[in-house]
Amino acid sequence: MNTDIYYFSGTGNSLVVAKEIAGKTKGKLISMPSLIDKEVIKTDADVIGIVFPVFYATNDCGIPLIVGRFVSKLEDIGSKYIFAVCTCGYAAGETIENLGKAIKSRGGDLAAGFTVKMANKNLPRNKQRKMFNNQEEKLETICEYVDARKKGRFETRGILLKILLAPTHPIIKQAFLYRYKKLSKTSHLPFSELIPLADRSFQYNAECNGCGVCARVCPVNNIKIVDNRPVWQHHCENCYGCYGWCPNRAIYGNIVWYNERYHHPDVALSEVLRRN
Repeated sequence: MNTDIYYFSGTGNSLVVAKEIAGKTKGKLISMPSLIDKEVIKTDADVIGIVFPVFYATNDCGIPLIVGRFVSKLEDIGSKYIFAVCTCGYAAGETIENLGKAIKSRGGDLAAGFTVKMANKNLPRNKQRKMFNNQEEKLETICEYVDARKKGRFETRGILLKILLAPTHPIIKQAFLYRYKKLSKTSHLPFSELIPLADRSFQYNAECNGCGVCARVCPVNNIKIVDNRPVWQHHCENCYGCYGWCPNRAIYGNIVWYNERYHHPDVALSEVLRRN
């Protein structure tokens, strides 16, 4: 049986996970951005894996915009075994559940959904190593589950936690809406249309030498180099790849005010450029 592992990654976290799963399941690794311009996405594979980071910037959905567009183009998936893995720093909320609804709308069925917590550079080295070990164990469990074609495991919020957190949803939504109105410098658009415009808050400092790495790592070609400086094109995914991979640490802005400059330590820039 053939397996296709589709992934989206900005900092390299989801790429590492997707590579590991593809290796263990003998699957084919495919970048979602490489297909996103197609009107329809079909595959002859019997098994489809979808790997991506949780983006709270998409409000309480958790699904990156490009992943939503990817799923909306899938066709003839009714007979496929589909599983998903989302990477996160803390918790995935209802991301898996929401992805399942999107897949169902395309005539498919999400057989299983998992979350993988990723280490970050702010953790002490011993805790980082423990998290790396936990990730390895989790990925082994996921691959065994997929190889056995099991169904029914969905790592999402339980009903009790949903009830407890329900009163906070309107507050959180309004907070995100207010923030993205400021980032996008506009106030009359729905939230989903504000997200791609949030790149208006990106800036660069005097360390920028026009090397073009930011444009080349961007998974959706949202950056052009004009007069040796980056110019964002306002269809941003908010993945922060340009920010994390800039070799001169020249990119900054309110959009990344709360984020540490980071990319996965086991992913080389050359690999990201090659895959893009």
